[in-house]
Amino acid sequence: MIKIKIFIILLAFKFLNAEEINANIIVENCKACHNLNSNVNDKIPSLPALKKEEFIYLMKKYKNSKENNVMTRISKVLTTQDIENIAEVIYE
Repeated sequence: MIKIKIFIILLAFKFLNAEEINANIIVENCKACHNLNSNVNDKIPSLPALKKEEFIYLMKKYKNSKENNVMTRISKVLTTQDIENIAEVIYE
């Protein structure tokens, strides 16, 4: 019985932290193109140069866009909650 309780606790812990872990992994991928420290490229903005609300707005705009660009393709697979979790990680 104790093994089952431990298993359930560990399973719940895994799912409770899954969103945070996924957001951290996604942000690591963002760093490939977006500098998180300073704006060193005029064509690809540094994410901290944006306000959190601007970031969320732009990501949702990309998600709903019909254009065929990198950011649109990336954001299509994200949920609104994913976008908000990513913003939390970047702007914490």
